[in-house]
Amino acid sequence: MNSNESIPDELLRFLDSNVESIEQLEILRLVGESPTKEWLDSDLAWASQIRSDAIASHLAVLEGRGLLKTSARDGKTYCTYGPRTPELEATLAALLQFYRQRPATLIRIVYDRADARLKAFADAFRLRKGSSS
Repeated sequence: MNSNESIPDELLRFLDSNVESIEQLEILRLVGESPTKEWLDSDLAWASQIRSDAIASHLAVLEGRGLLKTSARDGKTYCTYGPRTPELEATLAALLQFYRQRPATLIRIVYDRADARLKAFADAFRLRKGSSS
């Protein structure tokens, strides 16, 4: 059985469009579990076990996709749950529910999809190099 058969197509499409890594999934899980909490980026990095120098780029990507909100005060960055539309909120809630129920399955799917994107990227360079000879 293909691991993707166990997750609804809507959630797979959401992952393809919005979640590139386990780190991003963990950020969404943490902010989604406490939607009214305002996270300091360094606390979120620690809680999600993400390098502190990588958290800002993940937050920027997720905010750009309309999944959370960030704000800056006193030289610090804060993050809160904040899907931009009701549709994003409903799909994100379904994804987080799936994650609570079947974490290993979702982690495996995210890893598999990230590996596939990396392979496609590498293949594009191989093709380009081969066609210029």
